[in-house]
Amino acid sequence: MPSFFQDLRHGFRSLRRSPGFTLATVLALAFGIGANTLLFSVVSALLLRPLPLPQSEQLVSVWGFDPREPDADNALSRLDSEDLRQKVKAFAAFAVYDTGGFTLTGPHQEPERVEGAAVSEDFFRVAGVRPLLGRALETPEFQLNGPRAVVLSHGLWTRRFGADRGVLGRTMELDGNPYEVVGVMPEGFDFPREDSQEPVGLWAPLSARDFVRSNWESRGTHLLSGVARLAPGFNAEQAHQEAQGVMRALSQTYPDTNTQASVSVRGLQERLSQKTRRPALLLLGAVALLLLIACVNVAQLLLARAMTRQQEFAVRTALGAGKGALARQLLAEGSLLALAGGALGLLLGLWGTDMLSAMLPESVRQVQAVRVDGRALVYTAALVLVVSLMCGLAPLGTALKANLGGLLQSTRGTSANKAALRWRAILVSTQVALALVLLVGAGLLVRSAQRLADVDPGYRPDGVSLMGVNLPAARYPRDTIATFYERLLEQVRAQPGVEAASLVTPGIVTGGAIGLSMELPGKPSPSGEKLVTGYRAMSDGVFATLGIPLKQGRDFTRQDTADAPPVVVVNESFARRHFPNEDAIGKRVVIAFGRPLKEREIVGVVGDVRARALDEPAEPELYAPLAQTPWAMTSVVVRSKLPLERVTALVKGEMRQLDSQLTLPKTTTLAQGLERSVADRSFQRVLLLAFAVSAVALASLGIYGLMAYSVAQRRRELGIRLALGALPSDVVRLVMKQALRMCALGLGVGLALALGLSRLLEGLLYDVSATDPLTFLAVPLLLLTVVSLASWLPARRASKVSPGVAMSAD
Repeated sequence: MPSFFQDLRHGFRSLRRSPGFTLATVLALAFGIGANTLLFSVVSALLLRPLPLPQSEQLVSVWGFDPREPDADNALSRLDSEDLRQKVKAFAAFAVYDTGGFTLTGPHQEPERVEGAAVSEDFFRVAGVRPLLGRALETPEFQLNGPRAVVLSHGLWTRRFGADRGVLGRTMELDGNPYEVVGVMPEGFDFPREDSQEPVGLWAPLSARDFVRSNWESRGTHLLSGVARLAPGFNAEQAHQEAQGVMRALSQTYPDTNTQASVSVRGLQERLSQKTRRPALLLLGAVALLLLIACVNVAQLLLARAMTRQQEFAVRTALGAGKGALARQLLAEGSLLALAGGALGLLLGLWGTDMLSAMLPESVRQVQAVRVDGRALVYTAALVLVVSLMCGLAPLGTALKANLGGLLQSTRGTSANKAALRWRAILVSTQVALALVLLVGAGLLVRSAQRLADVDPGYRPDGVSLMGVNLPAARYPRDTIATFYERLLEQVRAQPGVEAASLVTPGIVTGGAIGLSMELPGKPSPSGEKLVTGYRAMSDGVFATLGIPLKQGRDFTRQDTADAPPVVVVNESFARRHFPNEDAIGKRVVIAFGRPLKEREIVGVVGDVRARALDEPAEPELYAPLAQTPWAMTSVVVRSKLPLERVTALVKGEMRQLDSQLTLPKTTTLAQGLERSVADRSFQRVLLLAFAVSAVALASLGIYGLMAYSVAQRRRELGIRLALGALPSDVVRLVMKQALRMCALGLGVGLALALGLSRLLEGLLYDVSATDPLTFLAVPLLLLTVVSLASWLPARRASKVSPGVAMSAD
């Protein structure tokens, strides 16, 4: 051990004498290790680190399942969820919930829109977390007309109530109804966070949602998400099978609403990361390739340095140093380089997590916060160990072959070590091959993004603002909702700068529709299949405001009031599925909304809208007038050239004139919603493209370094060639031929690897083949151009060698 510390001291002095080499090596390693630490932290948050809930491995997600849409998660009805809670023995506790905004009002305080969760009984048993203060919600409070109680988050308690421990028992108003504060949850409890950028601020009984109350006894209205804690001795698959058995029984008992109804039970962490699991692993693989390219670059630097140190190694051997001593010395130097690169890489990873967290799509952030945790530290330490061995072993062959007699016989120092040059050529070809693999992956994602950008979303997003409004049921009975919204629209439409304004239930172009069961009078469903459609309520003018084309019939008008004949408009997907080769206009449909159920006439057909995301096809949807199917929760849609802040202030001002206790939540634009729908793909593309560009840069430096070193070693030979009449262009051609030969080998190997590995990207591509010919043609040409430029610079320098100087060089 003392001898190893002595080797470390000697290695430190040796590296200090070569600051340029040391700096280049440490930076290359730091970049590769830091990028790996950063991406591994994302993978750890998604897949490895348990959710911040007690025994989180026992938590499962429970969603409705439609065999016609096997990849989609569908909501549950309250009655179906109650049957699952009572009958599935694999569930120790089961609950359903709905996340969304609540309007919080209080004396001497501005109304505030707070993200909250309306939950069913057993929710806090599922979560397994006890309140910091007070108690959780209790059984009587979950009844339809039970006592109104609310539990606050630690953040809301601190911000709104100054962390006052006397908050318990205090009354606060939610959506116009008084609720007693019965508890405060611990800091950091933010469950369930479903596709929201805001943390959950409070938990109230399920009956706090007016639309849930309105469909309390409806099996055909699917609004709720489910979560359960497994009973001891059961796993997710067993719970899945048992829950499906319950749903099959319900489909026989309630054929009108539950035919073909099913359910899906999966681990909660698995479901939360289902969209990001594969991309995260692929990106981790890509960044591992980047580290490998950086290591290849470092290996080249180490080989070049070893060749310049041959005399040192030969002298040490002649003085009695054995092979073990030389190996130990090189391992000590490699360890110092790896430790310095690892330490700097860890700092880059720690710094990068903050920057990366701001870039991450919501699909990643809703799982867990990304941070450099213990697993990431162990991973980084393992990388440092591997890199230490690589840095020590790479120059070992050159060091062991050093021979003092041979060096003394060749005092001119112009003959190159052919073996070392051959190894460096192999390393350069490897760099080119790996860079091509990364560049092909990035190219395919860029091509996919181009195709996605050409997709018509079915609407015009430019200049459209969205602002959510929720009318408290306590102050706005169902028969008054339409009147309020009509007055609000009149005032907003009259404002200068407003081109068009309308109202629609949330998510018209930024999320899924509400699922309702339906019937088509006179048209029996095939094989007794339960018919389900997406449903949205809206005012007149929505299609014109959003730029959705009217294909047949008419739009809604102000005459489509509650007393007028019930009408609906459907999209083209609805018409194609349910009325193929027929005219949908004039047909009738019955949806599970309100009592008694009414037949509604189809009066129009509009173009399809890609509501969930640009890369997901449109689904059959049905639209009804807001006056005939009133909803308290809507979005004000405004088309205007005014900035979002001006539009928000305008709508808020008009709304406050009608009701000073109403507020607007965080507003957005349609263009921003469109960007969020493809945020996952954009993030993957940008990150992989950055890795690919870095790989090309490292490969270019490797080519340049090798050719510059080769030219220096062949300086005498090239001078002789010029003296014997060779033209400078001949010298350039000779040097570049050597570089292009290495590049050709790397391109051949890289193309073979890319053809095999590109198929891993198939699920991430849109309308682009994993073997896209344009990408596989353009990427090698680009790399060939980069390599040619990197080799041309030292070749040009070689062509300017003075024959006299070169031949007289000692």
